[in-house]
Amino acid sequence: MKEPICKPEEIALKSLFLGPQSENATWFQKQILEVLSHTFEWRKSCFPQDGRAMSDSDQSSNDFQTMQKKMSDGLRQLLHSLENETPKFTPRYIGHMVSEISLPSLLAEFAMLLHNPNNASVEASRVGLTIEKSAIADLAKMVGFNASEARGHFTSGGTLANFEGLWRALHRFDLGLSSALASSARGHSSPSDFFQNCHRPQVRQNPSIEYSIFEQGAWAIDTAQILGFRFLGPVLLVPGSKHYSWPKAAAAFGIGAGNVWSIELDDEGRLDVKDLKLKIEKARTEGRPIVAVISVAGTTELGEVDPIDRVQDLIDSYKSEGLSIWHHVDAAYGGFLTSINSSGEGFSNRTMLALKSIGRADSVTLDPHKLGYIPYACGAFIARDSDRYKTHQVSAPYLRKTDAPAPGWATTLEGSRSAAGAAAVWLTSRTLPFDETGFGKILARTTIAKFVFSKTLAELSEVKLVNPADTNVLCFAIARPKDTIAELNQRTLELFNLIEEGPEFSVSRTELNRSNYSRMIARHCLEWDVVDDTIANLFVIRLVLMNPFTVSKEMTTDFACHFKTTIEKHLEVMSRSQ
Repeated sequence: MKEPICKPEEIALKSLFLGPQSENATWFQKQILEVLSHTFEWRKSCFPQDGRAMSDSDQSSNDFQTMQKKMSDGLRQLLHSLENETPKFTPRYIGHMVSEISLPSLLAEFAMLLHNPNNASVEASRVGLTIEKSAIADLAKMVGFNASEARGHFTSGGTLANFEGLWRALHRFDLGLSSALASSARGHSSPSDFFQNCHRPQVRQNPSIEYSIFEQGAWAIDTAQILGFRFLGPVLLVPGSKHYSWPKAAAAFGIGAGNVWSIELDDEGRLDVKDLKLKIEKARTEGRPIVAVISVAGTTELGEVDPIDRVQDLIDSYKSEGLSIWHHVDAAYGGFLTSINSSGEGFSNRTMLALKSIGRADSVTLDPHKLGYIPYACGAFIARDSDRYKTHQVSAPYLRKTDAPAPGWATTLEGSRSAAGAAAVWLTSRTLPFDETGFGKILARTTIAKFVFSKTLAELSEVKLVNPADTNVLCFAIARPKDTIAELNQRTLELFNLIEEGPEFSVSRTELNRSNYSRMIARHCLEWDVVDDTIANLFVIRLVLMNPFTVSKEMTTDFACHFKTTIEKHLEVMSRSQ
């Protein structure tokens, strides 16, 4: 008897996606019709005594049918236009952090859209808020939080989730700052004493409204007179690999982009814990309270995972000195990788330990619309407990506030929020748990794809792989022995342009900035036998291998080999043109 091509559990996973050739179209179409039929019948069952708003004669009138024809024509025009959209569902799309969309998430989102809930208010979203609470608990459990204690809500994406994290860190900072200023008003303190007082966890429960920047505004408080020295404001500590949302958030919240202190990256492109400690001590010496320390699980450029465990160890060590420092993990991309089992499925022990330590942090950002395969736009912010979820409160007399602290207009930066993303996550988790028995198996397939592509591309002498590659993101450059970085960049960008101009694959490119990645660039120059001019940034081609069918055994195309062949052809063209 011939062995099956796939294990039974792998075959079952294929039912979760429409498929590159719409293989599950028949079943999906039936489910969509069921959603529509249910909605139609539900509407008919609500207040049937009120009568119909549209008569048969209305619907048969010329004006009525003309308007419907306009809608139909417009829809056909839209559908025709979408034929030119980037086909992100195919394994040939390895460009950015977007891929297939799961069927349970599509069905749930479609069903919820028909009800048009607004999670800003319990009056408008009785079911939506309940589903959101349940879905947040599922995500909290996945990253290692206590699901019954964690609090959070869905956002429009990772940027807003990061803003939410900073908002809550600022709330905690303001409690400490106001108490420290009240204490200093009774007698000047040194910068280090002031820093200590701002980070004392016990004083944060007794704020002084008179010195609250949230209540009074930063410009209304004469900090120099109170402290006896010029207070330059707090700082935000972020790694050099930070997402652009952090300086944006710092500017928006009045911290100032210039007060975002960059933590050095080590020679592997991850946050350097030794430099983090130096930055914390520098802040203490200068009397600059720390709003938060940020670490990243899945950097945008390279998919790297910071040593979250060691960052938290360092922050915990300051607790013995009476210092409480907020730690937020930006796991917009890599957070869902916590669903992979402890053996790592190809991940290093270091990466797995870092990922499994997310639950030790104060708060986390997740993007279900990335490795959760949820439709855009769907981000999530989660705090470890209700105390950390608290933030500055506002009031609106026309809206009923839910039991605090709960996600609603009073506790979220966004007012109106759709429940569609929450429903998509909810049904996905009910279909396939966010752990090694379920969702982790899908993501494990993507790490296999990364290793297959790495091994295949390494066969080309001019292809220089960026390493390590912590997740399912793979980057490479094109170089010959003794090339300068300028020559390397020219070859890499030329290849990128040739790939983008062709029909075979969609890729992306990124730039490793010298100011942040200098140590990593220097190491790779040695490994690649490239001349480091210590000036130029490094350009690399970036592959995001998150499609679950990239290494499917059934497909007739070997995508890794085909991509290698595509590069070989382009390199030949480049050689002839030189």
